[in-house]
Order: sequence, then structure tokens, then C-alpha cells
Amino acid sequence: MNGIAKPAGILLIITAVAAMLLGVVSEVTKEPIALQNAKTEAAAMAEVFPVDGVEFETIADTSVGDTISGTISKVSEAKVNGETAGYVVTTNPSGFGGAVSTMVGVDTEGVITGLRVLSHSETPGLGALSTDPSFYEQFAGMSGEIKVTKDGGNVQAITSATITSRAVSDGAQEALNWVNENGGAN
Repeated sequence: MNGIAKPAGILLIITAVAAMLLGVVSEVTKEPIALQNAKTEAAAMAEVFPVDGVEFETIADTSVGDTISGTISKVSEAKVNGETAGYVVTTNPSGFGGAVSTMVGVDTEGVITGLRVLSHSETPGLGALSTDPSFYEQFAGMSGEIKVTKDGGNVQAITSATITSRAVSDGAQEALNWVNENGGAN
């Protein structure tokens, strides 16, 4: 029993020091990570709503307790010269490998101004191609019903990644629906 106490004590000290260092590193990196995430989000918003002089104001965010319909996690109003020009909606529909986080810009006429896939857990070389401009750029200018061609729509699905393509299409549709249902589209 006495032979175990010394190694156990050493292990306890090493574990305590490692935990303390991990806590310090977490605190030190928290703010720079938050700043980088904010920069990345701002850049994505500017890409999906490419209008000169646009300013974004968050109007609903589930991360701070707001309730939004479906898989929508955040809605920001896009304003130009103080007037509403549209919205940027972040959705998280389910793809093949999990949630596919999409950011969709929608103008006040109910037309998609841009779409980007922010994050995903899709298969490399298949569903991961949803981040390729050749896929996501086809959404710009769309309105009404958004579906992949296999389901009778006009979105060209990624070969062998129909589930991912449907998820991105569902995210775009959910963004359009939110704007239409909440008075954003005239």
C-alpha cells in the first residue's frame, strides 16, 4: 500500500498542474478566438449580402437565448443608410455527417443574394464540396421554392452527395421562408 502512495501523489500533482495550465491557456485564448470568429462571421456576411455601405445588426440569436423557428440559429438585419435592405440568416440543417451550417443573404424582395457553408462534418471529397463556389454560387438570385433537381427543383446537387445538397437547399429554403413570414419580403 505504501508503494502506491508516492506514485499516486506524483500523478495527482502532475494532473493538478496540467489542469491549471489548461485553464490558464483557455482564458488567455478565449478573447482572441472570439475576435477571430467575429471577423470570420463579418466577412461571410459581407459575402452573402454584397452591397456597398451595408451594416448588419443581429435581431435574433439562439446563443443568447432567443427562440427562432426550425434550424435557424441567427438572424441579422442588413441596413443601407438606415433602411432595411434584407437579412442574413444562419441555419443548421442536417446533412449526411451532421449539421451543415449555412449563412444565407436574402433581400427585401425575397431573393437570395448569396450563400456560404460555414461549417460541416460531411465526407471529404463528396459533401465537403458544398464549400466549393461552383456549388454554392448557384443559389444567388433564387427565390420561391428551393430544391435539388432530383426532387423537382433547380439546384444542381453535388454528385454522390445528394443528402448534403438537400441540407444546403433546406437551409436556403428556411432562410427564405423566415424572411417571407416575418415581413422581410415585399
